[in-house]
Order: sequence, then C-alpha cells, then structure tokens
Amino acid sequence: MKHKSVPDRFAAAVLCCIFCCAGLTAPKASAEEAGALPVCFDWREEATEILTPVKKQIGGTCWAYATIACAEANLIKKGLADSSIDLSEAHLIWFTNGQGSPTDPDDPRYGGTHNDGVDGYEGGASVLTTDCTLAAWQGVVPESAAAPHADKQPLDESLRYQSVAHLQNAEGYPLDEPQIIKTKIMENGPMVLSYFNSHDQEDAISAQHGYYNQDYLEKKEQDALNGDFHLVVLVGWDDSFAKENFTAKPPGDGAWILRDSQASRINAGNAYYYMSYYEPSIRTYYSYDFEPVTNYGNVYHYNDSEITRYSPSKEENGFLIANVFEAAKPEKIAAVGFFTDTRSEAYEISVYALEDGFMDPQDGTLVTQFEGVAEFRGFHTVPLPQTYAVEPGQLYSVVIRLPVGKQYGTYFDSAVYREGVSFRALYNSEGVIRWKDCYDLGRGDVCIHVYTEYEDETGDYIRGDLNRDGTVNAADLSLLKQLLYGSQRTDLCLPAADWNADGLTDAADANGLRDFLLGDPAA
Repeated sequence: MKHKSVPDRFAAAVLCCIFCCAGLTAPKASAEEAGALPVCFDWREEATEILTPVKKQIGGTCWAYATIACAEANLIKKGLADSSIDLSEAHLIWFTNGQGSPTDPDDPRYGGTHNDGVDGYEGGASVLTTDCTLAAWQGVVPESAAAPHADKQPLDESLRYQSVAHLQNAEGYPLDEPQIIKTKIMENGPMVLSYFNSHDQEDAISAQHGYYNQDYLEKKEQDALNGDFHLVVLVGWDDSFAKENFTAKPPGDGAWILRDSQASRINAGNAYYYMSYYEPSIRTYYSYDFEPVTNYGNVYHYNDSEITRYSPSKEENGFLIANVFEAAKPEKIAAVGFFTDTRSEAYEISVYALEDGFMDPQDGTLVTQFEGVAEFRGFHTVPLPQTYAVEPGQLYSVVIRLPVGKQYGTYFDSAVYREGVSFRALYNSEGVIRWKDCYDLGRGDVCIHVYTEYEDETGDYIRGDLNRDGTVNAADLSLLKQLLYGSQRTDLCLPAADWNADGLTDAADANGLRDFLLGDPAA
C-alpha cells in the first residue's frame, strides 16, 4: 500500500526557515568533535529557542505529549519551523489508539487491532507503537488541523495521512552511556525519557525540584509501589546538581533536566525538575528526527501501529525478513525503513525484481544489495546507494538480513494483510531455512517500509528556490550551503540550486544567490 506525500496548506503554514544570509563558513562541529561536554546544558537557556510551551496531558497520554514536544523542537532546531509551531497531540493519539487501523478495506493496515475509539484519548502507548504511526506518515499535523484533545472527538479518516513533516529516524540510547545521551541532546534536540513515576509527590519531589525514587530499588516489585511508567521530555543536564538536593540521597551528584506534561506537576510549578543520574527506574532514552514532506514521494508498507518483537528460538539462527510490493506508478525506490533492536547492529538490504508466480522473495533478479550498521536501536530510514526505477504493476521485494543470535530480534505487525506479500525465514551457517508466508503463520506482517523518490509533478521550479516554498530567501541560501558541505538531503529541488545555470552546483552559485539577496543588481 502506498501513501502519497502532499505538501499541503498545513505544510505551507508551518515549515519555514529563518537563517542569516552571511557568506560561506565552515560547518559547526558536533558536540563530540568540539571536545568535552559542558558541565551544564539546558535548552531553556540556549540562544536558539526550540522549546515550545508546556501542555497538559489528558489521561495516560504522556507518550504523545513528549513525542510531539520533541518533534516540535527537532523541526525548529533543523530550521524547518519557527517557535510558533504547535503540533496536534490529538491526531497522533487518535491514529495510534483511537482508530489505529484504517477504515478503508483496500488499505493493507485495515483490520488491525488497536482501535479503542474515543477511549483511546486516555490511553498509553509505547515508543515502538508511536514509531509505527509516524513511519506510516500518519502525522505530524498542526494543532489547527484536528479537534483539540480535550474535545475527545473522532477524527475524520481523511486526516489520517496528513503530515507537515515525516519521521526519518527514531533512536534509543544505552542507559549506561550518558556521554552519548548528552551529545545527542545537543545535536538533535530534546528527547523522550521513560521512568517509573511515583504518585507520592511529597516523597519523590524535593523542595529543590529533585526527583529520586529509592523506593523503586528497595521494594523492587512494581505492584507494591504507587505509580506507573511515565514519559517526559529530557531537555538537558547538570553535573553539579548536588545529591543533597534530593529527598533521598543518591550515590552521587548530577541530574537530568526534565519537562513533564502532567497537570498536577504543571499546576504545582514542577513542570521542569531534576532527576538524579542514579534514578534506578529509567528505562528509555529516545530521540526523534524529522524531515520535510518532500523528503520522499510515497511510502509502501503493511504495518499496523501495534507491533510485537520476536527473536530466533536458537542462538545459531538469524532472521531474514521481506516484503513484496507492487509499484502503483512509474517511480524510483529511494530508501528502506526498518527496526533494529540492539546497539551497533549489522544488516544487509537486498532488492529483487520479481515476476508473477515467484516462489519466495529471493526468487527474482537481484537489483541492489548493500550492508550497513545501525549504531543504535530503533527505526531507521536508509537510502539505497542509487535509486531503482519501477513501472506500474511491477513486483519487487525488499529483503533484510539481520545478524545471527537470539538477541537480534525483529518486529511483526499485530495483523496480516494477505498472502504473498510478507515473509520471514531463519538462516544459519548452513544456509537459508525455508521461507514462510506471514499470512500462513498468522503472527503479522514484518515491519519494512519502502520510500520512493520525491518528484515535482509540475516539473516547474523557481531558480534559487531550493525548498519549493515559492520564494527565494535566506533559507534557500542556507540550504545551498548545506549541499556544498556534503548534505545528502533528498527533499530539495536540485535544479534550483544551479543559480548561474552552468550545470554545476558550487560556490559560484552560493555567491550569486547571496549577492541577489543582498540586492546586487548584477546578480
């Protein structure tokens, strides 16, 4: 099933860029390249204002409020929106919980299980569930595009695939490597943190807004505690936050700086608070990376928003997973999206051209095959080394080989679409164990997405208008500079980058565009 990317009126209202039109300068070094990390970092105090206003969640929807806050910050930090951006939590919640599976019988995700109706506006969701919703291009949208969360109204199905930005990657970081987490906060913006939240406020929060719940460690059994797992926004850290600032003293100094969406904490002035580095219940550090809707053209997949992990039953086996798709029109396959489950996980991606009557997803002509390593667990969008052109009705498969070992699990949907489209196999040192159709297994389809190259259907462009917003301004100069420094962005109008029409994209184009913006008549 394909879903089309449409840069609509919502995108036009939200995606804007504000940059300085100064001359070319060297790109800013990453936090790691710059050397030691600062003792304290807080996005509330940075010159670039990327934190949007705190919102109050309803029910157990902390996951949606934390995710949307991170999405807003990521878009602002990347210059894809300004501080006025306000994205809809209700849209994300409804198309994850309320009506997680489409109502259109022709949609491969029709018949899924995660459909709670208006009760879904109160419910929780995991980060993986959220990933599946966003990877299918179901959001994000402006607050004005959907009824407010407080109204708890069913949303029209026509809103399902509306988006002003698309999820590119979602990464989970090791709990025991704070340097990585700190670096990612500075580079990507705020991230989601999950932990066991004590409802005994007077015991958990100190007068200095410090949170450390030693009861979690002492009682161990979660059902003996008054609380549940909760998602918040991680906006920074302070290595010097003293251990004496907590009600119960942790083993050492230092704290994460968090932002909460619970009404009780917001009303009490505790929307921002400090969590000890030694908090024993922290379960997840997770960040989101978004791109413009013109990054890719269509998405093909078979996945519901509710997925389940499976691992090989034997240590000597590994997983092969595959989806078969049928091209809806002349287009080019540009990227593959999939999940990994461990740190530094190797993968191999293959694309096969298939004929009618194929016996398995490898029964065809190998078009491309390449290897890579996913540094962190989560959802990844990986561009193909070169695009692959397909014609309407053409069948092709994407096969992903994951490493051998029970720790290398993969993810299946909660439902199956139809036979002959989703497959899995085990392999070992002796070769591939027989491919099996997910329809016959009944577990659900495998989680593989295909993204196609974005095409401007009009074929028209304005010279210098790299972001296709209809104007030539400083944002386009900044994007041109990114290209010259090696950016691999696929969402830009590359012909528009050739300012002097000499067939090259180089510093002469940047200088010409700069002079034009500064009012030089010769430009």
